[in-house]
Amino acid sequence: MKKIFLFLITFIFITLPSNAEVVRISADDAVHLALKHNLALQAKRKEIDILTQEVKIANALKNPQAQTNILMGSIAKTNSSQAGVALPIEVAKRGVRKKTAIAKLNLLEDQIRQEELNLKIDVMGAYFDVVYMKTVVSILQQREELYKKMMLAASSRPKTSVNYEIEKLQSDMRYKKQTILLNKAKADLLCAQFHLNDTLNLKNTSIMYDARETSLFQDHITLLELQLPKYETIEEIAMKYSYSIRISEDNIAKSKAELAQAHHMVIPDITAAAGYAFSGDGRTEGAFVGGSLDLPILYTYKPEVNRAKIVLERTKIDRISFENKLKYALKEDYNRFKYAKENMNYYKDILKDSETILKMSQNRYAKGQTNLLNVFLNENAHREILNEYISAMQIYYRAYLELMHNVGHDILLDESVFEDI
Repeated sequence: MKKIFLFLITFIFITLPSNAEVVRISADDAVHLALKHNLALQAKRKEIDILTQEVKIANALKNPQAQTNILMGSIAKTNSSQAGVALPIEVAKRGVRKKTAIAKLNLLEDQIRQEELNLKIDVMGAYFDVVYMKTVVSILQQREELYKKMMLAASSRPKTSVNYEIEKLQSDMRYKKQTILLNKAKADLLCAQFHLNDTLNLKNTSIMYDARETSLFQDHITLLELQLPKYETIEEIAMKYSYSIRISEDNIAKSKAELAQAHHMVIPDITAAAGYAFSGDGRTEGAFVGGSLDLPILYTYKPEVNRAKIVLERTKIDRISFENKLKYALKEDYNRFKYAKENMNYYKDILKDSETILKMSQNRYAKGQTNLLNVFLNENAHREILNEYISAMQIYYRAYLELMHNVGHDILLDESVFEDI
């Protein structure tokens, strides 16, 4: 098993680009890179340019039509031929069609902003995962060093001592197993770093970006220095900034514009025509005027109107549904964040005591005052506390990212949102 993990890590390093440059950046720098250069987001933004052109298309006038009516033969001598221009005129349709296109553009713009926020959250999450895995590797490296010391201590004890062979084998097995776990964690760290770069999705693949932080236990790490305002403030900000609500309101505005457009379809369009008229013998000439009216009698566009009404009713229901679900989601994320932060503080105190106990048991074993099993039991307990501590950190940060998504804003890093509240 150990050889397999070593092979995997070696293979990953070999398959990395030979000219890849590793650049360590902060979480903020990673977000700025993604928002500016992410290829998928750049492609999505092109849709705004497309809909901008569709607004112009919706505002287009009908082109005039050239018309001729040339008589031939004897009948042309006593009847007039005609050559002129006809102009189709839409009555009360172009304006509402343009408003519908603008409503669609506004909806897309908010959807793009939601995509930008989602990308920011994905990058922050991928960045945290890298720091998290660095922490796991660091913990396992410390454990490996501890087991190595225990293995050497067990080997150095008198061979005539009780349980010498058992403790020697146990310590050797623990050390080897720890090495396997460490190799697996290193592979997982590489995967997390690859995932960060995949999330950034930048054109220049010759640079591999890595998290600046080396561990979650690093002093004054900004990823964990987050303080939430009271819940009522968060909910108030969410009602103002949430993209779910904004998009639902954009859908209502678009549905209203489509309903108005459907109502205007029953208004008859007209065609005005005028031109030159002349007889075939050349003795008589003059002008003509004419027109036509498009009457919605056989088809009254009632299905289009009814469909637009149903869609509008649905979008209004969706708006209420989004708001209700949002409030429950905010409460869930807020409480998860709050209690995870509280648990982190408890784990800090417990961790100090656990480290003290572990060191005491190691010293006692070195003096022959306790057996190796007791050291392993204390070490297992200490490792569980460490794992629970960093898991609490993970829950804490993930809850914050969920709050960011639901609120529609990075409420803890931009204090300007509080000015209007």
